[in-house]
Amino acid sequence: MAGTFGAQPMTRPVVLVFLKHPTPGRVKTRLAAAVGPERAAEIYREMVGTVLAAVRPLRDRADVIGYFDGAAAEAFADWQPLADDWLPQPAGGLGERLEAGFALAHARGGPVLAVGTDAPEIDATLLGEAIDVLRMNDAVFGPAHDGGYYLVGTARRLPGFFDGVRWSSEHTLADHLERCRSAGWSVGLLPPLHDIDTADDWLAYQSRASRRGHQSTTDPSSSS
Repeated sequence: MAGTFGAQPMTRPVVLVFLKHPTPGRVKTRLAAAVGPERAAEIYREMVGTVLAAVRPLRDRADVIGYFDGAAAEAFADWQPLADDWLPQPAGGLGERLEAGFALAHARGGPVLAVGTDAPEIDATLLGEAIDVLRMNDAVFGPAHDGGYYLVGTARRLPGFFDGVRWSSEHTLADHLERCRSAGWSVGLLPPLHDIDTADDWLAYQSRASRRGHQSTTDPSSSS
């Protein structure tokens, strides 16, 4: 699982999938407050698998990188086939980790997208749309209903792109859009999706999945 990132300059898009190891007590802490750390970690593991599976069809036109945190690379072995490469996130805040990942990915010469694992309703169609948006815009965002975003991408390296953003807050997307406006960078927006942070979020997600015909009968408080 050793990373070979940057070995050959490429013009294909790069999709960075930000993910943590599903260690109880270290992921989904707001959800864990309601269902317990073990169950929250199980739910997060399911979300990671769902997002990686959703991204997989895009690999015929983009390189998918598992950008991981919280454990050594070997701990992500179960998901290894779902990405083209795996890289550890550096230390620092979210903005610093995004900046580092985008710098490495843009070294390949193509556009870069980053997606999290908190919005399991993302799919390859949305990701393909994001790549298409970057053909005509400097940046693209997938808004989340909580004021953040589930996806961010840039067509090229934009110095200072991640500066001045209040991370993990209801201001995150608004701050980033203002940053783009002040720098004169053009922006495209995708349809909004829901993040899953609480037990209510998880139940609402399951309800939406059921209505789409993908019924899940697992209660978030149950042990599976």
